[in-house]
Amino acid sequence: MKIRFAAAAALAILVLCAVVFAMPPAESYQDPDTFWHIEVGSQVLDTGQVPHTAIHTFWGDDKLPYVPHEIGFQVIIAWLYRAFGWAGTYLLTASCLLLLAFGLYRMMLVSRRELGLDSRGREAILTLLLLPVLWGIYDIYFTTRPQMISAFLIVWFFVFLREFQLRPAARYMALLPLLSLLIANFHSGVWPVIVVFLGMALLEALVTRRLLSRRIGWRWLVVALTVIGAGFLNPGGAKSILFILTVTQDNFNLLINEWKAIQFNSMGNLTATLMLLSFVALLPFSVKRRFFRFEFMLGIFFLGVSNYKYHLFLWLFVLYFAAVVIEDVPGLRRFRMRVGIAPLAAGLAVGLAVNAAYNFQHAPQPNSFKYPVKEMDYILSDFEGPGRPKVMTLYGSSGYVMFRGGDVLSDGRQDPFITDDTKTVFGWTAFEQSMHGFPVYVTDLAKANDPDYLIVTRKNGSSVFYRTWVKDYGSPVKSGDFGYVFRVSDQKAPSA
Repeated sequence: MKIRFAAAAALAILVLCAVVFAMPPAESYQDPDTFWHIEVGSQVLDTGQVPHTAIHTFWGDDKLPYVPHEIGFQVIIAWLYRAFGWAGTYLLTASCLLLLAFGLYRMMLVSRRELGLDSRGREAILTLLLLPVLWGIYDIYFTTRPQMISAFLIVWFFVFLREFQLRPAARYMALLPLLSLLIANFHSGVWPVIVVFLGMALLEALVTRRLLSRRIGWRWLVVALTVIGAGFLNPGGAKSILFILTVTQDNFNLLINEWKAIQFNSMGNLTATLMLLSFVALLPFSVKRRFFRFEFMLGIFFLGVSNYKYHLFLWLFVLYFAAVVIEDVPGLRRFRMRVGIAPLAAGLAVGLAVNAAYNFQHAPQPNSFKYPVKEMDYILSDFEGPGRPKVMTLYGSSGYVMFRGGDVLSDGRQDPFITDDTKTVFGWTAFEQSMHGFPVYVTDLAKANDPDYLIVTRKNGSSVFYRTWVKDYGSPVKSGDFGYVFRVSDQKAPSA
């Protein structure tokens, strides 16, 4: 099938512009971790020092140990927010999505090249495979968090690792440790994943005897040592790249929904279920009796069914397998449309640029029904100081309180708040108190931690609990979209 190049290129640009522009940016601002990431990054910009203790907590700024495992992301997002406001943070979202798109496309080309498949004339089909996956990643995972950066860094690490296997050129010996260094400083919690990928590649090289070759074996040794060594060059050192061991201590991580097993039989997880079924359906046609593809399939399948956080890797690497399946589809075997990558890249870039420009004109703000926006407005105007008000509220909204100017019992940093030093009422750590305390034990938590203000949601402020809080603290001093504010301290007499 022959189509004129100019017409095909123009059509590709227009379609991609329209599709990418239609990606709604609003949800990228609605992650509870975004707020404390910005605040930690602002601390670094103000002081020029990386914090190793938690800031803005009930416990003081120099009491609880904190592992700075996402400091690169935090500095960038804080700078963008200071420079351009909320719209500025979306510049990072758009840039990361573009770099991820290029990485995913190149990964498909590498996958095909491993099997000796020619990709000329296949650009349009590969792009059609790319778009729904890219949209899904954007819609589900591209909230303003470090995973935006680590996603494209991990994909590019994998691409260069596979290209190094095909042709062990010297440039990959520099690029692979560089990417390891960047991942360790932007989102070191996921750094072990690239070491696992490296281990799989080394095992493949051993099975194929390339690792035993004098000409190639030493290159693999250099790559392995430099990739692993680069990971330790971050402000948190070994604790940072082994952060998974901290957050899984005593299964504390399982108290957070995104760490829990995905319920694939739930309609709320329909997208995840469809992705898993699609991945499984691809496997008989994509492994091609290759050792690496088989072991990599096992690893990605394990991550894909583990939990919400790890399910992202299924989205990132499904295209590695899907890229070769088109050769087994009868109607697509002879299809050729010579477009080239340039117009496809232009369509993506222009669409995201227009999307970002539109976002500057209509920048979404934090949702006042999801976060205590109006409630914090009142607290900041009411509090007489000195210092910052101590505000106790739900775990998921504490990051916003901390960002706005309050001190919190516990927020999404998690690792400072699972220490024994934070144990008070019921022998719970601060993290456990935030997760278990609302609404049943709110009064007990307040007595143990002595906050200035208490914020409870409308959902939690019902019947007997609400009456108990009114009895103990008086009527709410503020009723906002999110919930109610009770003044706990005696700095003023309660007012309606």
